[in-house]
Amino acid sequence: MKRFLIGYALLATCLLFMQREAQKPLLIYHADSKYQITGKVTEKRKIGKLFTITVNGNVFVVSEQKYNNTEIGKEVKL
Repeated sequence: MKRFLIGYALLATCLLFMQREAQKPLLIYHADSKYQITGKVTEKRKIGKLFTITVNGNVFVVSEQKYNNTEIGKEVKL
């Protein structure tokens, strides 16, 4: 019985950690002209009406034109 309770507690703890990881917030930066963004584009996504690109693990909101002109795997300077 003790083994069952210990196993159940471990399983419940693991599931809670997995659920917390799934709800991790997404931090998005706005790409403006103050700073230069350089690096390799690893992902492009459209979230609602926002066009985002991922550069070096950071997510940036860009204009639709910049979104369409960038390609995954290419070096970018914005």
